[in-house]
Amino acid sequence: MISPKTKGARGFTLVEIVVALFILSAAIVFAALVIGTIKVTRDSAFENVAFRIADNKVNELRALGYAALPASGAFSDPQIANLPQGEASTTITVWNAKTKQVVAGVSWLGAEGRTRSVSITTLVTESGGL
Repeated sequence: MISPKTKGARGFTLVEIVVALFILSAAIVFAALVIGTIKVTRDSAFENVAFRIADNKVNELRALGYAALPASGAFSDPQIANLPQGEASTTITVWNAKTKQVVAGVSWLGAEGRTRSVSITTLVTESGGL
């Protein structure tokens, strides 16, 4: 025979269920925040790599001088391999009679499948870079 005390102790109380749901919800929210932070941190690291690539290319082109600037187009850099689906290109346009505009751009596949890109622009004159 089951005593009355044992009969009432079978199962969970409403308070226990609410507390368990609260703990589970808090754990899910914490996990979502951690995953979001990881994605943002990764995108930030990729952005830093892309800026370094673009900056190196702009500095290289400025060092060449006005007369030696190559045509616009894609360029390679060993660091591009560190970017998912990374691509880099330059655009050289005539700004005025004695100045050309140089744009070095880098793009990659960021978090959630969105294409991200950065670019650095400078002017190079016949008498040197600006």
